[in-house]
Formats: sequence, C-alpha cells, structure tokens
Amino acid sequence: MNKRSVIHNKSYYFIYPGDINTKTGGYIYEKNILKRAKKIKFNLNAIKLANSFPFPKENDLKNLKKTLEKLPDNAVLIFDGLVFECIDSIINYLDRFVVIALIHHPLYLEFNGNQSQFFLKNAKKLYKRTKKIIVTSNDTKQLIFEKFKINKRKIQVVEPGIEKLKKYKLKRDKNINLLSVGSIIERKNYHYLLNELRYMDKIKLNIVGDITRESKYYNRLLKIISNYRLSKKVKFHSNVSTNLLSKLYSKCDFYVSVSRYEGFGMSLANALQLKKKIITYKTKTIISTLKKDGIIYLNNFKEKSLSKLITKNAFNSDLSKKLTQNKRKFLTPTQSGDLFIKIIKDA
Repeated sequence: MNKRSVIHNKSYYFIYPGDINTKTGGYIYEKNILKRAKKIKFNLNAIKLANSFPFPKENDLKNLKKTLEKLPDNAVLIFDGLVFECIDSIINYLDRFVVIALIHHPLYLEFNGNQSQFFLKNAKKLYKRTKKIIVTSNDTKQLIFEKFKINKRKIQVVEPGIEKLKKYKLKRDKNINLLSVGSIIERKNYHYLLNELRYMDKIKLNIVGDITRESKYYNRLLKIISNYRLSKKVKFHSNVSTNLLSKLYSKCDFYVSVSRYEGFGMSLANALQLKKKIITYKTKTIISTLKKDGIIYLNNFKEKSLSKLITKNAFNSDLSKKLTQNKRKFLTPTQSGDLFIKIIKDA
C-alpha cells in the first residue's frame, strides 16, 4: 500500500463533552469544524462524551476507555481540551493513536489553588503525548511554548471562524441593555458584573451560557441576585437559537466581558462585527482579537469601575464612530474549518 493510500484511509475522530449546540465560543468553533468536514466529505467522526468533563465521573472514564478500545490503530484523535486535560489516568490508552489536542485555553487558568495545580500537572504530562496542539490565538501558542516547553512547530494556530449574525431593527426601551455570552463559570467573573449592577438604574443584563458546568458558581450568582434584588435586571439564557442570539446582540447597547482570560473571544468578535459598543477586561489576547479602535478596556475589577464606564459611555456617539474605523477582519467559518482540517490531515 503506498503512502497516499495510507493517508486516505486514516480514521479521524473528534472527541468532545456535552452539547455541541450550546451557543458559547468553544462549542460554536467545534460545530463549525464538524459542519465543514461534512460539507467537503472529510470523514471526521464526532464522539460525544458526558457533560461532566473536565471533572469526569469514574463511569465516564470507563466509557471513554471502552470507546477508545473500539477505534482502529493509528487513528487520529482530536480531543477538546475539556476532555484531554483530565484523562491522565488513562494516558497509556493513547499510545496506539495519533493524538491532537484542541486547547482553547489551558484549564489551570480557569481555576485557583489545588484545582489549578491539578490541571497544570496534568497538562505537563499530557501535552507531551500529542502529535500536534491546536490553539485559537498566537498568545495561547506563546503561553504553551513558555509554560510547558512545547516545540513551537508542534503548536498550530487556527483562529475561530466568525459568522456574522443577522442585525435586527428592534424597538428601543428606556433601559441600557447589556449582553454577555459565555459559560457560567468562575473564570468569566460574572459575580463582579452582577455586583456592579447595584450602582446603575434602568439597566438590563442578558447572560447567555451553559449553567451546568459549574453549578455551585451558578448558585452563587443566584444568591447575589437575590441578596441585591437584581432579579428584574438580570436574565440567564442557558441555551438559545441563533435567531434569538442575533436579537439579543441587536438589542444590546453594550457587549460586556469581565472574563479574566480568553483564548480568543468569539462572542466579542461577534459584537465587533455588528459594531456594538464593547467594554471588556484588558488582556493581551483580547487586544489582539479586537484591536483598539472604539473598544473600551477595563483595567481593574475595583468597585464601581465598570458601572462608571457603562454610565459614562452608554450614549457616546463618538464611540460608535470609532467602531466603524475598526478594520479587524476575521476568518469565516469555511476558512477556519479548511485550515483546521488541513492541519489534522497532515498529522
């Protein structure tokens, strides 16, 4: 059998946890890859795991092992980072495969204390077992290179494809409408955002994100809402259609992100494409994603810092003009998908 036939007959499997239809950046990215593979008839098989990852139950790991046992030797396995960074206990099951990790951001950055150290230790072992690591930004590539001493040639950057959402003309109300999109996890820092709502009148906040990943954190947010009587100001949407998501973007006066770390910031990119005012915590990655024209960067999480910025800039017409000058271009889902598939084909 010649080399070309071997490559043609390779088996490819994309392994991810939970509901891929969830409207958060990581899942949208992955769904776009799978859609593109199907469109061009590239045989990328999806394997869905339980939504308990990255804290899998014993039975979830047993099921994963059984799944791996059924796959052919030398199959190319692409692991979502939420799965990959917590399978150290079954690391030897990976020996007969070509392993690629899709790391939106290393998990040790999502947690504090012992949990952070646990994922850091896992990553140091597991990253070395990969043929390639795919990341969504050059900043994450540099981070993995420096922190984990991984050869830069092994780390490939595939920026997410950003599909332009439909812009609706909706009737305005008297409120300042805020939108934030992302899983309800502590790294997203929603507790700071909710606390800032206390200092603003005529404000409405819509949060779109999976509420099941960190249920304790979600319950903490509900307590803040209850304690400060914010129920009329805040609404959670655990899963939405693309149509509703487009309407929420169209209605918002500000897209707000107070996340401490982002691998890329797809939901922010959506807001920029729609020329929506953006207030976001200032990180090197987000500056690379959004650039500076028309973007308001939050430099700290001090009390009233965010509320003052929102109140001051809610009806700032100059800010809207500056946004039109922001020429940041993003890959389309097709371009991103083709680049991703090329990389895994070459593995």
